[in-house]
Amino acid sequence: METEKYIHQCLQQIEKENDVRILLAVESGSRAWGFASKDSDWDVRYVYVHRPEWYFHIEEQRDVIENMFENDIDAVGWDLKKSLGQLKRSNPAFMEWVKSPIIYEYDNRFKDNLNELIPKCYNPIKAMYHYQRIYVKHDERYLQKQGYPMKRFLYYLRGVLACQWIERYKTIPPVRFNELYEEMVSDQVIRQEIDKLIEYKTTSKEMDMSEVPFKLVDYAKELASYYIKVVNDFRPVFDNTGVNEDLNRLFFNTVNCHQE
Repeated sequence: METEKYIHQCLQQIEKENDVRILLAVESGSRAWGFASKDSDWDVRYVYVHRPEWYFHIEEQRDVIENMFENDIDAVGWDLKKSLGQLKRSNPAFMEWVKSPIIYEYDNRFKDNLNELIPKCYNPIKAMYHYQRIYVKHDERYLQKQGYPMKRFLYYLRGVLACQWIERYKTIPPVRFNELYEEMVSDQVIRQEIDKLIEYKTTSKEMDMSEVPFKLVDYAKELASYYIKVVNDFRPVFDNTGVNEDLNRLFFNTVNCHQE
């Protein structure tokens, strides 16, 4: 609770120092996913808007604000225009920000508008490639070694199960990992093993190592191999007609609201 109060103070400091208004601030990464370690840092991500005149420059302006605060608080914000551009491109990471279950600050109207636009912008093909790259990267960098931190396997498994969710439902996978694997994993033995891993992860330190049961590794790798083959032929129909007009309208209205 004390950390959350401090995060609010950090966000107020960012607004004051940069003359911006924060529209949405959330937690991302392992804390949002639900398997943070005892010493996990805080990955605060936010969307902010400048005053209208800031957008009228010939020169390109820096559209990211980055700060490191005490207590391992890593705060990164994207300007409104950049954020809406990422939404248009169906950036899965940005969509996870919007769907994060841990919210520090938000503008009601802006958040509602984002949630209305996400289904129009969401591209399941791009999302499938995104989560596939996550598990492939973790396999190549960590899982093929003799030992690796527990979190690396959980990141790998989350990427695999996200692909499974996208194939089945064509929608954004849940941010909370327990919601994802409880829906995707029907084998009770596998689910119990995942429960044990998460319990270990949340009661240990970030870089602690522990052996993952072979049964669970084999289960994840079999699914991973399947989605390596699936991704190139996964072509569901999606329609983003009119989304540019919606995004432009949201940008215009939000900037104008920051007149005062």
